[in-house]
Amino acid sequence: MASRSIYDPMAALAVAPLISSSCTLWFAWDQTLFLRIFNHDENRSKSNEILSGYWKAFLPASLPRVVGLLGLTFWGVVGNYYWRHDSLVSNQSLKWYIGGAALSASHLLFTPLVVPRIQTLIDDDRSKMQPSKVLDEWLSIHALRTWTVDVAAWACIAVAVMRNITV
Repeated sequence: MASRSIYDPMAALAVAPLISSSCTLWFAWDQTLFLRIFNHDENRSKSNEILSGYWKAFLPASLPRVVGLLGLTFWGVVGNYYWRHDSLVSNQSLKWYIGGAALSASHLLFTPLVVPRIQTLIDDDRSKMQPSKVLDEWLSIHALRTWTVDVAAWACIAVAVMRNITV
């Protein structure tokens, strides 16, 4: 790949999963940054009043981004496998791409852990829970997911792309 033009579609295909997994990671870190603000000490009592409305607006806007970026990463790897298989085998990047795709898809394995918390936040039944505590739980799961599967997916794909560039 090093001798190819940057306008080569196969070179773009090789890098596409790294771009989409980078965007996934960036969005995950942004979610942490923006949602933690609600639970700062000076905001916590006020956040209990607005978290439901925030999540009702935030979820429809963020869900397509998350699923779309994960899909772009996964299908980008599938495209590499289909159109560049021999090259990936020769530069030993295939296993890294597949690992990155599997880890990217495994982001969705956390769905059963986060959906009930999101639904609780949206339903806004404060007689059963304090929204800021539910958000704390969501943020903990989100951090675990980000630092395990999302970072690991990005790292695998970065190794795969580097093997394509240096060989």
